[in-house]
Amino acid sequence: MKILAIMRKELQTFFYSPVAYIVFSSFLLVVGYLFWIVLVTSKVATLQPLLYNAAFILLLVSPVLTMRLISEERRSNTIELLLTSPISPVEIVIGKFLACFILYLMLIILTFQYPGILWSYAQNLDWGPIISGYIGIILLGAAFISLGLFASSVTENQVMSAMISFGGLLLFWLCGWAKTALENSLGEVLGKLSLFDRFSEFLKGIVDSGNVIFFLVFTITFLFLTTRVLESDRWR
Repeated sequence: MKILAIMRKELQTFFYSPVAYIVFSSFLLVVGYLFWIVLVTSKVATLQPLLYNAAFILLLVSPVLTMRLISEERRSNTIELLLTSPISPVEIVIGKFLACFILYLMLIILTFQYPGILWSYAQNLDWGPIISGYIGIILLGAAFISLGLFASSVTENQVMSAMISFGGLLLFWLCGWAKTALENSLGEVLGKLSLFDRFSEFLKGIVDSGNVIFFLVFTITFLFLTTRVLESDRWR
């Protein structure tokens, strides 16, 4: 119940601010434009380019969604009150994560209209890559939000939180390039940490258990680190 209370509070705070409507409208505008461009230029009934572009846009959007989750508590000095309440750091982290993840899912749900549009024109549409692509983008979102939540926990400045989050996500997104640049065992290890390479497999219609586990472990790891940060604040 405590987790649900925190989640409800965060959702209410988000929708009471203009940020929600700016993020949602901007996302729909950009993704809709990209869908139209890809469809007109390629004339192929596929969502692969759209989902890839949407994933990169969500990489930009996620820091905006997560930047205030804990940093605002620090700035307004309510973090101490929250940590001294009968709510554990784990419950705080999970509640805030779920609230942001619900917002992320709402953005994804708004894109369901595009498979419907394609299906209305192409009855033999291949749903396999579309379904796996959406599974991948949902797992990717969980990873985005967990890292963003961690970034928000280490600073009281929202802009700094967004910058740390974006920098970290971009690093994990592009570290697959190291596999080509280094061409050694270190490059192979860094390549396996690439969010882009892992997500690309889903766009091909492949739901590999290794990639699913990677995203789950990635998410749990950063949620754990966020919890540790709050626990250290609690005992200062």
